Amino acid sequence: MGEIRPGSKTLETVLKTDELFGHDGLWLGPRGRDYGVMLPHPKPYQHANLYPDPNSSYWFAFLEMPVGSVLTIRGRYPYGRYFQLALYRSDPDMGGYTATGEKFVDHQIEPDPGCVNPFVPGADRRAANRDYTLRIANVNAPADAADREPNTMYAGTGAQIQVVYRVYLPDQGYLGDAGAGLPSYTAMLADGTELSAQQVRERFNRPLLQGVAPGMPVKQWRALCNAPDNDPQLRPETTPARDPALLERYFNNKYNLVGIFKPPAVRAQIPAAAETGFGGDPETLFMLAFVSRGFGPVLVIRGKMPLFPDTYYGQDGNGLAVMTDWESRYISLIMSEAPPSGMGTDGISDFQIPLDEDRNYTIVVSRAGDRPANATNEQGVAWVDWGTKGEGIDDELNRPDFGFLVFRFMHNNPNWKHNPENITEPGTEAEVISPYFPRLSYTDKATFEAGGA
Repeated sequence: MGEIRPGSKTLETVLKTDELFGHDGLWLGPRGRDYGVMLPHPKPYQHANLYPDPNSSYWFAFLEMPVGSVLTIRGRYPYGRYFQLALYRSDPDMGGYTATGEKFVDHQIEPDPGCVNPFVPGADRRAANRDYTLRIANVNAPADAADREPNTMYAGTGAQIQVVYRVYLPDQGYLGDAGAGLPSYTAMLADGTELSAQQVRERFNRPLLQGVAPGMPVKQWRALCNAPDNDPQLRPETTPARDPALLERYFNNKYNLVGIFKPPAVRAQIPAAAETGFGGDPETLFMLAFVSRGFGPVLVIRGKMPLFPDTYYGQDGNGLAVMTDWESRYISLIMSEAPPSGMGTDGISDFQIPLDEDRNYTIVVSRAGDRPANATNEQGVAWVDWGTKGEGIDDELNRPDFGFLVFRFMHNNPNWKHNPENITEPGTEAEVISPYFPRLSYTDKATFEAGGA
């Protein structure tokens, strides 16, 4: 589980959040790494097997809305770094749900009359009057964006939808809901009939009773690792990791999770069209690296931290008072097991990483026994626990030195010169976002302690 850091959920926080939020019959959750790991009896859908960030809490609803109906959601802006509501559509071909592109990030939501949106730069983040109203309409989106209704998401017709409510990094002292509770809901049918919350649950709800499928079955993962047409430069004990480590933008599963095994010329033939993977946030840019202790027991990551709103403490410990602008709203690094497990071993967020005067950082990833003595915040170095389970597959073929890094760059400012969203071609990551591109190298404990790589 790594170190206890500012913002880390305590057992008390996890238990209380689970007790209070997510049992109304529509919103399922909370979901996130710490809920699946720390709850004594987590529900199947709380098993955190899709690389979740430790500072996140998710709730989701599975709905089948009658044609022309409108679901009205009323909520309060949380006291936290980020929240979002997004729609996903049932996709049998993908075996789950895929992002529709319909979503609202906190600052994009118009507040109710007389209320404040605390996520708009310059706004009072502590304002008490912080209500909003959103609508989900079971009709197709207007062809002209100018014809869209305010605060409205369009679900289309003819398929089940998943509504995901995300809250990241509550201010100090708040539970996983960040002081907002869960949104309430009512609905109206196409003929004008109004439905109460209870009637919404009875008419619309299609609850998920089983767990969420992992990123990849074990059999498929092993077939990829052992395929005869893999890149001959890969070694069986470390595949698909390379030295130097390769950190790249996530485009889609076929390019990043299948193509990574193939020779460069073969991989170049796979379309690198950007998609939202892992059931992920459509506002998040993911960067991935497969790594292995077989190249060195200590992984060193160096880069420059984008500007972010440092919301957790504020000047008086009660959270940031006035919202600031950002280059990237939230940045984090998750160390994980292989896709069939999808479990994170540790994770660290932007505000938990010590920076020098130029916002440069150094992160060391290792097992506890390999941790350099100078890999401490006091020495200006963040430490992330590699974990001990490797691929996390419970059989004799499990490779204990495996590692999988997932970087999140969430809701990047489109005016930011080094916006990772501008990475449109594989292999251009360092060029496009330099100096913010994280650079990875392998070393060992003694070398790092002596001031080496």
